[in-house]
Amino acid sequence: MRSDVSRGQLIGVIVLAALLRLWAVLTLPVDFDEPVYVGAALDYANLMRQGDWAGVIDYPGNRQHPALHKLMYAGGSLLLGEAANQTTVLYVARLMSALLGTIAVALLAFTAGPLAAGLLAIHTLAVKYTAQAYLEAWPLALSIAAVGAWEYASRPGPSRRRIWWWLGAVAWGLATAAKMNYAIIAAPAMITLLVQRGQTRRLPVLAGIALLSFVAANPTLWRQPLERLIAMAGFWTAYTQGSEVQAAGYPWYQPLIWLATAPAVGWHPEVFFFPGPDPWLTLLACLALPMAWRDPRRRYLVVWFLSGVLILLFWPTKWPQYVLTLVTPTVLLAASLLSRFSTWLYRLNDYWGWSTIMALRPPRMAFIALALLVGFIGTVYTTALIMVTVGSIGWRSIPPSTGGLPPGAVYAIQPLRDGRVALGSEAGLSIWQAPLVSEDPPRWRHLELGQVYALAETTAGLWVASDRGLALVQGDDDWTWQMPALPELPNLLVRTVAAAPDGTLWLGTNAGGMVRSIDGRWQWLPQAGRGGLVLSLAIEPSGAVWFGGIGVLSRYLPAYDTWQHFERTAGFAGAGVSAILIDQHGVVWAATLGEGLVRWDGTRWEWLTTANRRLPAQTITTLLETAAGEIWVGAARPLTTGGFLLRYDGREWHSYLPRNSGFTGAEPLALAVDRSNLLWIGTRTDGILTYQLSADQRSSFLP
Repeated sequence: MRSDVSRGQLIGVIVLAALLRLWAVLTLPVDFDEPVYVGAALDYANLMRQGDWAGVIDYPGNRQHPALHKLMYAGGSLLLGEAANQTTVLYVARLMSALLGTIAVALLAFTAGPLAAGLLAIHTLAVKYTAQAYLEAWPLALSIAAVGAWEYASRPGPSRRRIWWWLGAVAWGLATAAKMNYAIIAAPAMITLLVQRGQTRRLPVLAGIALLSFVAANPTLWRQPLERLIAMAGFWTAYTQGSEVQAAGYPWYQPLIWLATAPAVGWHPEVFFFPGPDPWLTLLACLALPMAWRDPRRRYLVVWFLSGVLILLFWPTKWPQYVLTLVTPTVLLAASLLSRFSTWLYRLNDYWGWSTIMALRPPRMAFIALALLVGFIGTVYTTALIMVTVGSIGWRSIPPSTGGLPPGAVYAIQPLRDGRVALGSEAGLSIWQAPLVSEDPPRWRHLELGQVYALAETTAGLWVASDRGLALVQGDDDWTWQMPALPELPNLLVRTVAAAPDGTLWLGTNAGGMVRSIDGRWQWLPQAGRGGLVLSLAIEPSGAVWFGGIGVLSRYLPAYDTWQHFERTAGFAGAGVSAILIDQHGVVWAATLGEGLVRWDGTRWEWLTTANRRLPAQTITTLLETAAGEIWVGAARPLTTGGFLLRYDGREWHSYLPRNSGFTGAEPLALAVDRSNLLWIGTRTDGILTYQLSADQRSSFLP
């Protein structure tokens, strides 16, 4: 530790760095690459739980970056045990990253003083990428440790300091095992540092130690190291010409823009409530270059900064996180200039006594009142922030026009037996498949089958009800129209579809209902919905079928060929029945478009509306029950856009709002739970939202 660093300064800088990064952990939205690295961590953790160490070594999703940082995140996944999923591991990884980012600041405070560490603590790009589940925090901390170790080893002193040369080399190797571009950017500077310190003879040995540390910390290279290094280099070359880089379209000078601006402040104004100092630090670093070059002991910083800029300009990939490879020389150079300027001001102050004449001396009570006010505001804001953050855990979004999802409202969601998820929307049928390797994007399959209203799966395939008719999809490119040929219905519109356990298919049309037996024969049911438009269907375990129409709810018993209709006298007026659900206790739930939610226990109807304060709106769009018996309800806002998401646990209603969860407030149109226990919410304007359910909330209607 530097002798001029007081304990108070050190603690203050570390606390500042920790608070800013913790704030960013809680408030930053999920970034582009975070699911990639979290998915790799989950894959590694699963392999470790199974004892498949060969699988860890041969993990196919780890070709572009070394494994060390993701293995650390995998350790967090292992600690979570059964609670580990994409969301929980994301936040654990963020906390680990924030801790390592704070350690980087502490190391800089020990080795270079509190001023340089304070500048690193408030550098907004450094705060952002060391508070997210990225691969920046660990190599940043290790690179600072390596430079600090070599600086310490080169000072006059006992011969035992020579060990710091070896420790620094180990740190460089481990930093490379976390992310290789830190070593590439710093290589010219580190060679310069050794030459300036008269340690040229040590270069081969130190390089060998760093290489051994890199290989030892990178399990991917434990088998066929040369071939896999070549494959990694080939991936980098291909990636620079890939679709992601080409789509970004950054100019060759983009790194200069990252250095000369504070982009994180513009991206996340709710996180960075202070002006970003990044461009001013870059300017100070540039002004300090001549002064640093004249000092042989600091000349390596000039090489580090300038050679790093040239490498980033030459390298085709221009992602903003790459600038973090230059943040250490930037703050060290800026701190040296600020230190000289502050020394000059201190001398002037000692001569003229400005601080004595101009300093304000408010009474102690003013400081106490100010502290209480700041504490109160901070407590209220922090409490609200924590509530929003905790409520957002488990939520993710697939917005339209990105991630493979076509634009338009999503009307139907059907988890398939093979693990995929089918989505019916205004743009047709889309089938989502999780990636085989977590670092790959999801795979999509799109079929233009018109505006899809409903989906159902049987052993024959996936049945699709759309404005063009009824289609049977049996493969990615194998589908046929299955419209029944009935003279009575020349202009048939299929609005909904449901499949019974025996394979019987029930339809709701613009002219009542229809049924298709397992032998392929069709029967028209004009009694359904009193022969009008049927919007919804549900099948009881006993075989009874419910049809939701306009102002009527019909129940059909096929075994007795009898009908029962519930209309105005039961409370149904002119609103359409948009969804029907038969829960585990045999209670029938019916959602209406304007009259609220109603349930029938076999003898009477009970209405839930805004009047009895059970619901925030009376336009109910979709229903779902989980295995725990909880009822999920989607509702639309009256006379405006947006909607509500509700959950009924049998005793109380719980509302999911943007202020207490990751629900965006869009109107829900469809609900389903897939085999990974993920709740899918199809919306009118925001595409798909997903929410990770607990184990006892699994849907009771999975295929």
